[in-house]
Amino acid sequence: MQFLTAEEFEDVEFVRQVVTNTGVMARTFERLPGGVRSVAFIADNLVVRFPKAEVIWHTMRREKKIIDAVQPHLEEKMPDKVHKIELIEEEYPFSVSKKFTGKICDNRGEGEHTTGYDSLNPQQQENLARQVAKFFAAMHALDYETLDIPPVDATIAEAMESWDVSNRPDFDYEKIKAVLLQQSDNRLNLDDYHSEDNNSLKALCHNDLSGSNMLIDPEVYNVLNGIVDFGNARVVPIAEDFFPLYKIERKLALDTLKIYNKIVSHPLKQEEIDGLALKYIGYGLTRCGDTPNAYLQRLLKMFL
Repeated sequence: MQFLTAEEFEDVEFVRQVVTNTGVMARTFERLPGGVRSVAFIADNLVVRFPKAEVIWHTMRREKKIIDAVQPHLEEKMPDKVHKIELIEEEYPFSVSKKFTGKICDNRGEGEHTTGYDSLNPQQQENLARQVAKFFAAMHALDYETLDIPPVDATIAEAMESWDVSNRPDFDYEKIKAVLLQQSDNRLNLDDYHSEDNNSLKALCHNDLSGSNMLIDPEVYNVLNGIVDFGNARVVPIAEDFFPLYKIERKLALDTLKIYNKIVSHPLKQEEIDGLALKYIGYGLTRCGDTPNAYLQRLLKMFL
């Protein structure tokens, strides 16, 4: 089993031949933007996704098991929003799934495959929050103990995102508090985002619903067409499911929370999800030293 190199990913015709050799035929073949852990291509009405390393392939195997377990339960409340995937374990392994109609919403501006949250009108933004809240509520209501959810073993743990930085050995609350005050001209005090009665209830969470993992159709009112990449899904405190929304826009996270709290029996406090995001931002800033980080500064700006 081999994994495509960066140079091979750039050779679309070579990748097409790799796919064709497995029996997956396509008249059209096009690379999709993005791809930190894997690279995706459109092959007619399919999406094929190649892992960049063996550890990512292990997470994709786990992802298939998770989707197989949750998709039947989500289909009633979120019809056609989660597509099953198949794994092709040939010389160069990859996954295959149906293509969603839509664009990723990852702040890269307008393009053939990308759109921005700001390009949605207020009604679409509200409806996106409603659809995401509905998805979160459906996921969190699943009895994960009765489902065949594979554990997170040591093989893939390092490849999975963890948004609660307070669990990291070098987490220093006072240091993070100080850098947030300094970067915000004393407008953001981390103490203001602390709640003694935070809801630590755990649930099976998608845990990576950023703009790259939701497919948006900016031409219609019901903008959310699909949810992809369950490779980071696991049982964590519910608040962690909201953090990836901050990568799109804090307003989306807060709008989603307001709607979510109306339809669940375990409401969360805004301070809880804001505090989680600020700890993540502040932790990252403390590790940057004197080198500005544009991504973290953009996230911080949403609070100012």
